[in-house]
Amino acid sequence: MFDDEIKILEKRVLEHNNPDHIIAFYGSSSIRLWDTLEKDLAPLNVINLGFGGSSFAWCIYYFSRVFRNVKPSEIVIYVGDNDLGKGLPPQKVLKKFSNLTNMVRLHFPKVKIHFITIKPSPERTYLINDTFETNRLIRKEIIKTDRASMINVFDSMLDERGVARPELYQEDQLHLNEKGYKIWTGVLRRHFEI
Repeated sequence: MFDDEIKILEKRVLEHNNPDHIIAFYGSSSIRLWDTLEKDLAPLNVINLGFGGSSFAWCIYYFSRVFRNVKPSEIVIYVGDNDLGKGLPPQKVLKKFSNLTNMVRLHFPKVKIHFITIKPSPERTYLINDTFETNRLIRKEIIKTDRASMINVFDSMLDERGVARPELYQEDQLHLNEKGYKIWTGVLRRHFEI
């Protein structure tokens, strides 16, 4: 289904000038559309391995192929938005999160895993409670997991009423715009202490 996008990612890995000790960003369109990732997180050695519309299942399915020629020191994951959007309940999304982290550990036993909280979005306001609950369940799992952490972008994207701030999104009110990525950049730079 995502074969053309995966080929682009494989090529990107091979063309990257420093594939060793890299921080790989993996997941759905919120990663794929982050065009300024390398600049925003400089001087970190990062690579964008996101593909649009992906879910936990697709991230697991393509993991071996995408990471075949990568030697990451850390992996930053953003996925789950589309799982909730397709009606999966938080407990099932948690199970898929566990499956993906197991896949990461199978390939890279010592790598650090960072999970970016599932973001709220105006288009999916009806899912705000499920999004909050899924993030809560994943946070509990991460606390029990070695070399794993959570990066909380969720709280920074809410207004005083506790709903997603529309000015952070593109016209579809689902994908981030420049202002949205500026919020993410700030949160991630603090997380990585850069």
